[in-house]
Amino acid sequence: MKKVLVLSLMMVCSVAFAGDFGIQSTMTQDQFKSLAKEIGLIVTPTPNSPAEPLKTFGFDVAVEAAVININSDEDYWENACDGNDPSSHIAAYRVHAQKGFPFGLDLGLSVTKGGNLGFTAITGEVKYAILKGTVVTPAISVKGSVTKVTGLEDMSVMTGSIGAYISKGFLFLTPYAGIESVAVKASDDSGNDFDDETVASARGIVGLQISPLPLISINLEAAKGTVMQYGLKAGIRF
Repeated sequence: MKKVLVLSLMMVCSVAFAGDFGIQSTMTQDQFKSLAKEIGLIVTPTPNSPAEPLKTFGFDVAVEAAVININSDEDYWENACDGNDPSSHIAAYRVHAQKGFPFGLDLGLSVTKGGNLGFTAITGEVKYAILKGTVVTPAISVKGSVTKVTGLEDMSVMTGSIGAYISKGFLFLTPYAGIESVAVKASDDSGNDFDDETVASARGIVGLQISPLPLISINLEAAKGTVMQYGLKAGIRF
């Protein structure tokens, strides 16, 4: 397991963006809309946790890494990169904290940094367990989040997401799945006078939480929407 973590983090750290992000004068309004939709998924964190809630005095504190396969051969990415030569992957790193409250309520806050795309995303989230889960029944929860993005000099981005999730633990393994809708509001800061765009997209999520030792949790996750996202999380959960 340690080797999996090390190799995965090395993979993420090796990703490089071929050119600086910058909206070119050749971009069209439709391309700006498509770019906003894809960036919205990149900057909005996936759950990287099962549906079951934390205990009333529980915490989940973790670091995460993600690799996102973007549609780099599309014209909107070529027109959003100096030299028209974007990488096929975006790397992102996240610090995430959740706190448990009574009645199956969890509150979370995270900060995500783009490794090869210069953005910082701050996300606040509220998660509620409809079913907390038992030895024989799964946990089911819903979650909403809001993300504010800075650092993309040519674009202002804000997103909101809502999702539903299910999980069931078996010994030290907890597989989970979910579906999310992500709404993106993007404004042009490049001087090209594009109209603001508000777009929405969906993604499906599957993941596995591994708890090899008390308090220690490791998550492996994949999300499929307009882009394909792979996540790795390691932290303390109780």
